[in-house]
Amino acid sequence: MPSFKETYEAIKADWNAGEKNFNVKCSMLNEGMQCEVTMGAKPHVMIIDAPGGLDGTDEGPSPLLAILGAIGACIIAVTKFWAKIMDIKINELEVFSRGHINLGALFGIDDSKLAGYDKLEPVIRIKADAPEEKINELMDKVLTHCPVITNFNGASPIKPKVQIKK
Repeated sequence: MPSFKETYEAIKADWNAGEKNFNVKCSMLNEGMQCEVTMGAKPHVMIIDAPGGLDGTDEGPSPLLAILGAIGACIIAVTKFWAKIMDIKINELEVFSRGHINLGALFGIDDSKLAGYDKLEPVIRIKADAPEEKINELMDKVLTHCPVITNFNGASPIKPKVQIKK
């Protein structure tokens, strides 16, 4: 397995070395709202569910919580990548992701409202061995290069395909 630096240098030398496809399989389970999510070559498996008030068993995070987790985890990963590139030592890093939603839109009670988060507000707390202006430069790089933020800001169209099994 190549190191971060080796991967970074390979992509700098040949843009095509950065081409990747990722695939995730989600399978409905019979309990509550449970879904088994299988991802990666290892593979990694997790349960996504819903709380009891939404007919779930609360055996895993809801898809909405998973979104917040993905935002925070991506910010942390991209911050660590850019800190390596910019030679900044990070001492502490936490992301508190907050999202606001009205479930009435999800249930179709008011179709004029957004059936998803209408606000996503991650709060990033960072302590690093660098001057404040360099940390701000780091965070500017992170927030303009974080793929999860990029995708949630609408950069990638989502094109579902329905395949009905007979």
